[in-house]
Amino acid sequence: MFVRSPRRFAILSFVAFVFMLVVLQQSPWAKERVYEQMTLLNSAYRPYQEPIPNNSQGQPQAPLEDEWQHTVPAATSTPAVTQAEASQTIKSPSNDPVSSTKPQPPWRTAPSRIGNFIPPFAQPANMKEYMKKMLKWERPSWDGHWPPFADYIGKEYDPNRWEQFDMDFSVYNAGHDDLNSTAVNNPIAYKPFPKYNNPEWQEKWHGEYVPCIGPRGVALNESMDDEVQAYRGLPHGFPKAYAGGYDVIGLDEDVCFDRYSRYGPYGYGDDQFPEEVKDWRAPETVPEWDEVKWGELQDLCLEVNKHRYRPEARSPIVKIPSTTLPAPAAASSAFAIPTDTSRSNLEDQKKYHHRTAILIRAWTGYKYEENDITAIRAMVSELSLQSGGEYAVFLYVHVKDRELKIFEDQALYDRVLEENVPVELRDIAILWSEAIFPEWYPKVMDWQVYWQQFMCLQWFSLTHPEFDYVWNWETDARYTGHHYHFFEKISEFADKQPRKLLWERNKRYYLPDVHGDYQSFVEQTHKDVLNASANSLIPSPVWGPRPWARADPPQKPLGPTPPTSFEDDDFTWGVNEPADFITLLPMWDPRNTTWSYKDKIWNYLPNIRPIFTPEDGQADWFTHPDFEEIDRRVFINTVVRFSKRMLQAMHEENLVGRSMQAEMWPSTVALQHGLKAVYAPHPIFNDRHWPAAYTEAIFDTASSVNELGGAVESRQGAWCEEADSPYNHDREFNFQGWSWYYASRFPRNLYRRWLNWPISMQKWGEEEHINGGYGSDGRLEEKRMCLPGILLHPVKRMKKDLIKP
Repeated sequence: MFVRSPRRFAILSFVAFVFMLVVLQQSPWAKERVYEQMTLLNSAYRPYQEPIPNNSQGQPQAPLEDEWQHTVPAATSTPAVTQAEASQTIKSPSNDPVSSTKPQPPWRTAPSRIGNFIPPFAQPANMKEYMKKMLKWERPSWDGHWPPFADYIGKEYDPNRWEQFDMDFSVYNAGHDDLNSTAVNNPIAYKPFPKYNNPEWQEKWHGEYVPCIGPRGVALNESMDDEVQAYRGLPHGFPKAYAGGYDVIGLDEDVCFDRYSRYGPYGYGDDQFPEEVKDWRAPETVPEWDEVKWGELQDLCLEVNKHRYRPEARSPIVKIPSTTLPAPAAASSAFAIPTDTSRSNLEDQKKYHHRTAILIRAWTGYKYEENDITAIRAMVSELSLQSGGEYAVFLYVHVKDRELKIFEDQALYDRVLEENVPVELRDIAILWSEAIFPEWYPKVMDWQVYWQQFMCLQWFSLTHPEFDYVWNWETDARYTGHHYHFFEKISEFADKQPRKLLWERNKRYYLPDVHGDYQSFVEQTHKDVLNASANSLIPSPVWGPRPWARADPPQKPLGPTPPTSFEDDDFTWGVNEPADFITLLPMWDPRNTTWSYKDKIWNYLPNIRPIFTPEDGQADWFTHPDFEEIDRRVFINTVVRFSKRMLQAMHEENLVGRSMQAEMWPSTVALQHGLKAVYAPHPIFNDRHWPAAYTEAIFDTASSVNELGGAVESRQGAWCEEADSPYNHDREFNFQGWSWYYASRFPRNLYRRWLNWPISMQKWGEEEHINGGYGSDGRLEEKRMCLPGILLHPVKRMKKDLIKP
C-alpha cells in the first residue's frame, strides 16, 4: 500500500472554512440521511457523522380518490385535516382530494417525490394510419444486417424502423461541468445505509452493528478513502427514463456519479494525481490490490457482526460443500424459513437480520478485465463489508469440463481455481460443475447450464442454508450508482406489492411518455384487466396457486392459500410479504407469441421433452399440441433474486423430472405454486428519441397480426402476449437501444463513454466516428459524464482499447 500526495496543496483560509460549514448546515442537502458532506482537502477533518433525517420522512401520505371498484383500495373517511395537512393531499386525476386511514399501496406516489402528475400522451386518432406513415422511410439496401432490411419491404411492420430515429446524445453530453456550481464544488459521501445502532434500529434488530475493516486495513467508518462520492443534482438536460422510474422503485434520482467519485475507492484513477481531476477528492492511500483478500474481509466482517444473525448463519461459508443429494427431510430443513429471522426490512417484530448471497456467474476460461475486477470490488465493499455482513458476494465459477473430479481431489480443485480466477478474487470463488446434477435430478434428462441455469443455485441454497435469499448476477452487469441502495430498494418495492392483480401488473412495461404518472398507469392497468377478464378476453386474474392440472405426480403448491376471495380483498393480501422471486424485466405468457424457447418444456407430459444432439443443439422443431394448456410465464435476462422457498419449489419439481427453459422456469414455478413473484420496474434509458405513439405501438401492444405483420385486433389486457409481441425473434431488435436488455448495444457504449474509453458512434446515414478517449473530457476532466444510478447490461469484453466488442 502506498500513500498518494498531491503535487500542489491549496490552503483555505479560516473564514472560508467557517463559511463552508455554515452553508453546509443551511443546505437542504445536509438533511438527507444518506449523504455526508465531503471536504476536498486531504486533511484529518471529519464531518459530523450522524446525518439529519429528511424532514419529509414519516409524514402521512394522503390518498387518491377511489374511482373503480376492485381497482384501487377502498377509501375510508378520516377526521377533518388541518390546512397544513390538506396542503399535502395528493390530487387524483379528477382533482378531488380524499382521505383514508388505510395504508396506501406502493403505486401511490409520495407528495415529496412529485410535483404535478405527468399526463399520458395524446394517442393518434388512427393508429393504423400512423404506422403506415412511419413505415415510409429510407430503408437501406446493404447486406449483412439482421434483421435484413429487404425482408420488410411492403410489410406493415419493420423491426428496423427505430434505427432512423434521431440519437439521443443528451446522456453522453451530461457533463460534470453542467452541474450546479455549488453541487460540483461540494461532493458528498454517499451512504445509503440504515441508522445502525440508534434506538429505532435496536428496537427492530438483534445484535449491534460493528464497522468492518476495508481493503486499506482501516475500519470503514474511519476511512474517507473507501467512501463513494456523489454530486447532488443531475447535469442540465439529462434525459428522463424511457421505461420504469426512480420514484417508482424509491431510488435516488437527484444525485449523479462520475467515474472517479464512483470507482475511485476501488482503483479507478490510482495512477493519477488528485489535482489532475477537477472537484475530486482522490483516495490518499492505494492498496496493493493483488494482496487484498476479499473473502477474509467478508469472514472477519461476519465475525464481528455475528450476533446480528441467527446462530446458524454466523460461520464462514463452506467453499467445497457436499455434492450428495440430501434426504427429503434434510432438504426440507435446509430450505425451511427460520421464524426468528426477518425476511424483509418491513417487519416490525424484533428479529435477527436476514442474509443474502450474491452469486456472480463466471466460468472456466473467462477473461477477467480490469473493470470486471473493479466492479466486483465495489459489490463486495458496498453490499457486504459496509453493511456488516447483510450480503455476501461470491464468484460462482462453472467448471465446464464435467470429467474433472474437482470435488474428490483438493489439489485438482485448487489448480482449476488458480488457472481460472485472478489471485485477488480466489477466496470469494466457488467452483461447481454440471456433473453434480445427473445424480440429483435424473428424471429431467438434461443438465446443460444453458437450459437449466438454476440447478446450481438450488445446490448452493441446500448446502448453504444460512442465506435467506440468493441473487443470480452476471459478470457483464454494471450499476453506476451505489449497490446497497439499489438492492435494498428493489427488495423493498417487491415486498410492498399486494398480491391482487400482481401477475397482471408484472406483464407490462411502465412507459412514462405513454402512460403518464405511475399511479395512473397502475390504476388504468387494473381497470383494463378487470374489464377484459369480465368479458372473457383474458383468463381471470391470478389468485393463489395455479398447479398444472395434469401433473404426474401432482404438484403440491408451497405458496399460501388466499385468505379471502379476490373480490373481498382490498389490496391487502401480500402487502409487506417478502417476495419469493424478483425480476428486472416483465413476466409474461408466451403461448400466443413466437418467442423462440416457449416450448422448451421437460416432462410436464410424461417423457415428452426436447432431445438435443451434437447436430441439433437447439431442437427448435420440438413442440406438442398439449403445451397450449400449460399456463406459464417468461422473463428475459437471468439477473434475478430467489427466496429459499422459491428454490425449494424448483428443486422439488426437478426431482420429479419437470423443468423448462431457464428464463421460463422460475416464474412458471412461482405461478403454479402460488409464490410471490414481482417485476421491479427500475429506470431504463434509450439511445434514440422514440415518438410516444411508436413506443406504444411496439412495447405496449397486444394484437393479432395479418399476413403482412400488421396489427389487426387488439386483446385488452394481453400486453406483449400476442402475435405482435416485441419478444418475437425479429421484433426483439427493437430493444437494441435499451440500457437493460440481454442483446442491447447501448449499455456497453454508455458505460465505456462514462469511463472515457473510446466508443464507435454513428448517426443514421453518416460515417462512423470515435467518441471519447484521452483528452475528450477537458484538461482537468471537467466535462466528464455524471450519471445517476443506472443498471446496465450487457457490458461485455471491457478491454480499454477494444472499441467494438
